[in-house]
Amino acid sequence: MLLPVVLLAATLVAPPAPPIAVDPVADLLAQLNAERQAAGLSPLRAEPALAKLAAARAGDAARTGDFDGSPETIRTLTQDLRRAGYPPYSWRQRLVQGPHDAAALVRQWKSSDPQGFTAVVLGDYEGFGAAVAPDAQPPLWSLLVALPRLTWERRLAAPLESVEDIREQVLLRVNSERAAAHLPPLAIDSELQRAAEGHASDMASRRFYDHTTPEGHDLAWRLGAAGSSFRWAAENIAKGLFTPTEVVDRWMLSSGHRRNILAPQAKLIGIAVTRAEEDGHVTALWVLDFAG
Repeated sequence: MLLPVVLLAATLVAPPAPPIAVDPVADLLAQLNAERQAAGLSPLRAEPALAKLAAARAGDAARTGDFDGSPETIRTLTQDLRRAGYPPYSWRQRLVQGPHDAAALVRQWKSSDPQGFTAVVLGDYEGFGAAVAPDAQPPLWSLLVALPRLTWERRLAAPLESVEDIREQVLLRVNSERAAAHLPPLAIDSELQRAAEGHASDMASRRFYDHTTPEGHDLAWRLGAAGSSFRWAAENIAKGLFTPTEVVDRWMLSSGHRRNILAPQAKLIGIAVTRAEEDGHVTALWVLDFAG
């Protein structure tokens, strides 16, 4: 038996696509970074710790009506940033009431408070957090921008990467002090230099600060290991983000360190500085080794 073939034509109508949910905070960050890009600035980066604190501030303001913030609020927020693992060098927090749409909010903020907009959005900041207070009408935005202390310390430490320049400046400053005391200048010695560099690197990597290593190796041992023979030797060490002038000036304020710099028997010197990061902070280890 042959069965007829029946062709049925049907039109399939696709269901409407669901609307794309827009995260207002992410949209605001994109809008603000567009402003920063136009100004030639690096973009802000979303930080969960800042977002959490911004949300808390938004909720407090919506509940209490305190939009300005008291000195106690400022102190508390600074402490909260540290506790959240984001110790700041500087920060700004701003409450802005306006549209829920991020682009419209930015336009309104720029026109109504251009100075405040510039200070927050185009300031020297790196981290970003924001939140919208729930149920507040009109929408209440809380923004928090911050520059972490670690970033600031890394900036301070950046010149220390030019080790040759640092060594020349320290030597110039040391010899200036010796000239003022009518003493001959010191000259860089390769063995002393190796000993100083090794000790600075060792202190930085193993996180100790002493003339003697944890194993008991002292200056005499280090100079011998570097191949240096001497009748007299001494050592200055320092820890901190100093300029070459600052570190020598600090040594000159200490009687023992000053005595080494101005020792008449000193003829040779080794100079080292090593940058290090410890527990979220940047520092530097400085070593001067003298011999004669």
